Amino acid sequence: MQSHPVHYVIAIAALAACQPIGGHNKPSGPARLHCKVQQDLRYNSSHRLAANYPLPYDPMPGEGLAEAICCDSLFSYFAEPEWWFNRSDVRFFDKLNSSAITTFYDSACGMPLFRAPVNRTFEEWRQESLTHGWPSFRPPELLAGAINVTDTGEVVSACGTHLGTIDPDEKGQRYCLDTICLSGSPV
Repeated sequence: MQSHPVHYVIAIAALAACQPIGGHNKPSGPARLHCKVQQDLRYNSSHRLAANYPLPYDPMPGEGLAEAICCDSLFSYFAEPEWWFNRSDVRFFDKLNSSAITTFYDSACGMPLFRAPVNRTFEEWRQESLTHGWPSFRPPELLAGAINVTDTGEVVSACGTHLGTIDPDEKGQRYCLDTICLSGSPV
């Protein structure tokens, strides 16, 4: 995966957000897509046109939100809309078994990525995610060999799918990830 330079700026939206703020060359056309998401994603994440959501750039005609966020290089420094996972038509945490550990899969290749919650309660995990606006995962929840972190802090799966960013805090490493990119099924 090609890495683009990030030019950090002060922006109010960036203070609480998980995605880095930055500029990069704006690729165009079909070459922007480096993967294709699965047809039927979990957590009500499929069949949503990217043009219907607030994004920093115009998506390609007919591009789905999952493709834009997870596979379109133009959006690699950005995230799904904040609190996407908590929308009334998504309700991510309501769809999970709060007394079990859930495995999350890459939305493009179906590779297992994270298992949560591990070494914390479901409620602790949910609250941390609500605080930050995106699902938050910790190192014990990461499956070995599943991800790579670029020098700009972007988290990508071993398959190359954009997943989110790494955002360390007082507790250590925290993976701040896009629900829509963790909504795949095992293949």
